[in-house]
Amino acid sequence: MQPTPKPSGKVAVISGGSSGIGRAFVEKLHARGYIVITCGRDPAKLEKLAQDFPGVKTGICDVSDTAAIRAFADDVVRRHPEIDMLISNAGGMRELDFTRDDITDQDPTEEIRSNLAGAIEWMATFLPAVRRASPSAIVVVTSGYAMAASTRGPVYSAAKFGLRGFAKALRRQLAGHGVTVTEVLPPLVDTPAVAHRSGTKVSATSVAELALTAVANGKSEVHPGAVRWLPFGLRMAPSFIENMVAKS
Repeated sequence: MQPTPKPSGKVAVISGGSSGIGRAFVEKLHARGYIVITCGRDPAKLEKLAQDFPGVKTGICDVSDTAAIRAFADDVVRRHPEIDMLISNAGGMRELDFTRDDITDQDPTEEIRSNLAGAIEWMATFLPAVRRASPSAIVVVTSGYAMAASTRGPVYSAAKFGLRGFAKALRRQLAGHGVTVTEVLPPLVDTPAVAHRSGTKVSATSVAELALTAVANGKSEVHPGAVRWLPFGLRMAPSFIENMVAKS
């Protein structure tokens, strides 16, 4: 069990905080003394999170469900009308094969709802409270696949491409309003969800730490691990890099 940190008075709200990168954000911000509020879909994981980090507030919320987001946000904002940091992290990747005859039976657009539409709804719903806390910050977790698509995850890649575009446009809209938008583009992260995948993986803790450092320094993008080479590679040898990433 973690000790209860001295309150800073700042409020952070995180989607998908019960595991992976979201949980790492919870740990880091809790240690910094933030009032941390997070949500997820698994009650057991959320209960364990609250036990591990005393004072963290949790709630059930599926970000693919607009009504659930708005109900969760109403409850949070009623208690905390100003939000200093909003983190859009929830989402997941499936490996979909569009050459299969039964592809429509697999709900092929589910990742658009959870990774893109849900993320946009999440940010839109909380934005008034974020603006009231100005200067404040929004963190958007996309993926290295937001820059070069994965063959095994076509819908996930499409959703993250879209979310990256939204983050860029939102950053421009909020310029001058005292709200920064930092996009985090992680590579393969060492979490239980990708335990079956081989290859180099970065820790969720390192991704969260890099992201929070970037927010503090006013950076607009964070490229952890091997993703740091993508912008340069895509400029110098776009076809080669895209083909290499496609196989990952």
